[in-house]
Amino acid sequence: MISDALLRKLGCPTCLEAAGCERCGRAAAGPDDYALRAGCACGGPDKVALHADGEDGLRCPACAARYPLDRTGGHVDVSPRSAVGAVTQYADHEFHERLGVVDAPPVLSARVKADMMRGLLDLKPGDSVLDLGSGAGKFALYASDCGATATGVDIAPFFLPRAAATLDLVIGDLRRLPFRKGSFPKAYTLDVLEHLDEPGVCEVLLEARRVLTPRGALFVYTHAMESSKLASFQRAVNRLAKRLGRAGLIDHEREAMRKSDHVNAIASHEHFEALCAGAGLRVADRRYYNVVFKAVIEDLLLRMIEQRRRARSAAPSAPAHDHAGESAAGAPDAHDAHDHAPRKPPSRFELSVAMALTWLLKLDVVLFGGIRTGPFFARLEGLGSPAAGERK
Repeated sequence: MISDALLRKLGCPTCLEAAGCERCGRAAAGPDDYALRAGCACGGPDKVALHADGEDGLRCPACAARYPLDRTGGHVDVSPRSAVGAVTQYADHEFHERLGVVDAPPVLSARVKADMMRGLLDLKPGDSVLDLGSGAGKFALYASDCGATATGVDIAPFFLPRAAATLDLVIGDLRRLPFRKGSFPKAYTLDVLEHLDEPGVCEVLLEARRVLTPRGALFVYTHAMESSKLASFQRAVNRLAKRLGRAGLIDHEREAMRKSDHVNAIASHEHFEALCAGAGLRVADRRYYNVVFKAVIEDLLLRMIEQRRRARSAAPSAPAHDHAGESAAGAPDAHDAHDHAPRKPPSRFELSVAMALTWLLKLDVVLFGGIRTGPFFARLEGLGSPAAGERK
């Protein structure tokens, strides 16, 4: 949907107001010196507010760029009119179809991440939260299920129908967020930063800090390029999964597809903290994600069950490469890039089984969340925000 509240928050992704401190103030509101002005220690100028341009568009009074409102599709396109940087393959329609996202509650490791987000952000009914890199809108729908008002922003327009009907959705680049300063008290990004190079990570963090309120918080799930001793177990499981995939016993290609454009620019946790400090943020809380139960249950056993189920459901006359059926979580078979039949959501029984297994996967955080490793959950706050013990 496109609410009036969303329209009031929108600004030109590249144009900044002339006002600013002595260092960043400019007479012109153009994009040429965006990085210097937006990253100023004073917090930088605000984005130029967009004005209505008929019933189906918005216009920037500074650069005259027009941004369409797709009221039928339930979103507004406020992406920069010139390229900011490399675009992830998740913006490709064919790739998105192969992912086969369905409208169902997140389960397994996705549910672990979603619940960590809700917990570390202390997400409550009535909260306004921004999903940075919302994809189809699945996590934003889950955030709204607890009573929060969720807004999703993503560079790709492949939103679930229910998300388009019930959420504020924006097509935009996270490196040039099309929102005015202090528009959201809470925001989160899941599995996004690893797709960006270091300048891109810095820009996303800076933009997130800009759109947050002074006491706002940002939740991040990503990973640094380091590991614990426990991670050697996961690597062993991954090697086994690859061997089983080559033997046709599991589908290992889907996970490889999801990670195929990872850049992994964060070298260490200290490196991440330095990037945060450069954007005016600090790590207020952090939990590590050593996957032991997840590696065995989700990455190995469930994939073996899914592959066996597909083999049983395939018609005897079907070609060897034509895999039918779906996974327990409703995911598609990634072997056939041209199979775009509508995906059915998982049944109640499948969801019940998946939720039971999800509780086992949560033990990875409960038991091993204090052991330093690469993947991590973090709550980020502004450098001037009060420490956890000082917050009311």
